Amino acid sequence: MMKRNVLLVAGVLVALATVAIVAVMATSDGPSDALWHATVRVESRGNPHAYNPHDRASGIAQIRAVCLADANRLARERGLNERFVAADLADPAKARRLWALYLDYYGDLYERQTGRAPTDEVYARMWNGGPNGWRKASTREYWERVRAAMD
Repeated sequence: MMKRNVLLVAGVLVALATVAIVAVMATSDGPSDALWHATVRVESRGNPHAYNPHDRASGIAQIRAVCLADANRLARERGLNERFVAADLADPAKARRLWALYLDYYGDLYERQTGRAPTDEVYARMWNGGPNGWRKASTREYWERVRAAMD
């Protein structure tokens, strides 16, 4: 009986320590409102009907089909009862929801990989260069434009 109690207490202590570590690591609140507004300024100058034929990107946040498909996959994985369609890219509220879902997911992944909470720079570079965009030199200039739009 004593051995069982000791094991139970040890298990509880390990669980509490794990919860404390997760709570400390979970410092990111997701992409900021300021980042959204700056992204919109850089991507479309606020035009929800913007279209870039070179990148085949649409809407206020210039979302491409691959990102739309990825956001739908992420929504399913997270058990969310939502699905995005091409017409949603012209709807600022739905585009923002897709943008936030995508960046929140990959921001969580970044945090697990690096042990650091994602910053606006990390999120912006992911938006421009994909899930690993924060690593790409090619996304630095994009971040500078977004950062300037945040001022």
